[in-house]
Amino acid sequence: MNHRMKIHLFAVCIAALLVESSAQTPSAPSMLPPDTGRAVAVRRAATLTRGVNLSGWFGGWGDYSQEHTSTYVTAADFTAMQAMGIRYVRFPLDPTLLTRGGLLSPKKDELWKRIDDALDLAMNAGLFVDFVVFPRDDYKQQLATQNGVDQFVMLWQILAKHLASRDPDRFFFELMNESEVQDPYRWIGIQSAVTQAIRRIAPQHTILASGAHYDSLPDLIETQPLPDANVIYTFHFYEPYQFTHQGAPWGSVEWNYYKNVPYPATPEQIATLEASIPGDKARYQLYLYGQSGWNAKGISERLAFAAFWGREHDVPVICNEFGAFRDTTPTESRTRYLHDVRTGLEQQGIGWAMWDWSGNFGLVTHSNGIVVLPDRENVGALGLKMP
Repeated sequence: MNHRMKIHLFAVCIAALLVESSAQTPSAPSMLPPDTGRAVAVRRAATLTRGVNLSGWFGGWGDYSQEHTSTYVTAADFTAMQAMGIRYVRFPLDPTLLTRGGLLSPKKDELWKRIDDALDLAMNAGLFVDFVVFPRDDYKQQLATQNGVDQFVMLWQILAKHLASRDPDRFFFELMNESEVQDPYRWIGIQSAVTQAIRRIAPQHTILASGAHYDSLPDLIETQPLPDANVIYTFHFYEPYQFTHQGAPWGSVEWNYYKNVPYPATPEQIATLEASIPGDKARYQLYLYGQSGWNAKGISERLAFAAFWGREHDVPVICNEFGAFRDTTPTESRTRYLHDVRTGLEQQGIGWAMWDWSGNFGLVTHSNGIVVLPDRENVGALGLKMP
């Protein structure tokens, strides 16, 4: 199916659902008064501590078939999370799961039931849920056009209508994961439009918004708060990538060349590694890592910028992604890094969610449906406990 046909199918699908829901949607936005909204957002942000991402379940990558979603995360996972002291989960939903014929098919109700059953598993385990639109493919690129923005607004109207009955103290609407919108002011405008659309349907729920691009810390401190007080702001922290993404086969080419990169690292340790790295850019990036003071103190001082931005704008801030690539990162260094980021965030009063539960950055693995904890030290590094 070509790009134009995909967009047309999406528009037809969204329009059909809007006709179905329009009679129940108030015509004017509604939101909490500013003082009340901010107090609610601050109170609820305090519950979003010690979280984990459920990537690869209903969003992020891979197979979204019923067979996959019914077995990838199960009640056993949530029992383990609860026993470990995890308080909330970040639940990703790939919009293509809904838009590629799903909402117009005879199995529409079955699709919603799969999503609702998954959310119920988490909430019945006593966990809070950060529900995030987590696109892949060309969905984000459509935000460069007004048509794409309109479709994104309409998508959230549908989601808000379906999810508005969930407890607003325990269920959060995160607008999008890593939008990749290049213009931060455009992204502020898009988030404002979506927030207003959600408020017509769900005036009590707290919304999670972010900076542009890839939701990084620099993206956060470049943005401006939305004209809605009941909002929590999020960022992701994977710095330094030379360490956290060493050996990763995606993203920057130089990551492929890095292996056995320690954390923390002295300039002398990195100089020894540089000799084995092909390519001037890859060596230079690794050199910068060795010279940049990446240790517990340096991480905490960097994270202080997020806390300062929150105080400056009088808004709550959380970090709902951080981690290191488990497949190739030295185990002891990864444990030290997770500990230092987690404690740095807590020192700054910032709630967090690790990336991720059972993927290749994960805290656990699965074996025949059983949750396996591969590294007791990483559980401890996150301030959690063995179940």
